[in-house]
Amino acid sequence: MKLFLISLLFVSSLFSYEGHHKWVGVFAKGERVPYTDQRLYSTLFWEDFRKELKTMWKKGYDLTQIKYGDGKWVGVFSKHTLFTSEGMESAGRWKHFRPIVIKNWKRGYYLIDLESALGKWIGIFAKGTSYKGQSYNTKNKWSDMESIIVGRWKQGLKLTDVVQGENMWVCLFSKDDSLGKQSFSVRGYFSKIFEKIDQMWHEGYDLTSLQYGRGKWVAVFTMHAGYERQKLSHRESFEEFVKAFEARRKEGLYLVDLTYGW
Repeated sequence: MKLFLISLLFVSSLFSYEGHHKWVGVFAKGERVPYTDQRLYSTLFWEDFRKELKTMWKKGYDLTQIKYGDGKWVGVFSKHTLFTSEGMESAGRWKHFRPIVIKNWKRGYYLIDLESALGKWIGIFAKGTSYKGQSYNTKNKWSDMESIIVGRWKQGLKLTDVVQGENMWVCLFSKDDSLGKQSFSVRGYFSKIFEKIDQMWHEGYDLTSLQYGRGKWVAVFTMHAGYERQKLSHRESFEEFVKAFEARRKEGLYLVDLTYGW
């Protein structure tokens, strides 16, 4: 009875978050997370973010996640990523951002994170990743993207990022032999996607991407992703999320994916 009540209270707390904007973080530890330190930075202004990025690079940190939400640009800076080089570039339209992606691929840089916000596309590119190649697909409707994902899997590619922007979905696929079998799930409510995440964890999958767009929560699950342990934290305000971040860090967990939705 006690376990049932705890479970019921937890599910009720999830439903209380429906209809509210929220920051959601995926935290993990394991061989895929070689970090020795991690920090969060937020600002209202894009130029301030760019200045902070240069400062953090000088301190030995790499930018591993970038997200915009609730009027803030948020960066996740991690130390000891094993990247040999990193850069960040942006463009106002996807048609202008595509050549930037291709240019970086030719230079040996792969996209480790992609964001679309406030009329711009931002990409974090790095050398020294586990990727051996990348590709992408765009579709206006998510339903049209699902068969594309299955086709990419058959080609030996893995779904490593999902972004919604400019009235379309962008899926990033990477050649990564260290990643196992994948699955994905789409739900309209946070409580429902959390239930699916919990189910997939019990089935032995890791959560490798969680994104929100056009009223949909999209979760990507991967077998043998290199995580020993994962946990999820969600808060309505960024200030409260920072407290959750600090608590997870005390548990020895690092933030490996960050999203903002409702």
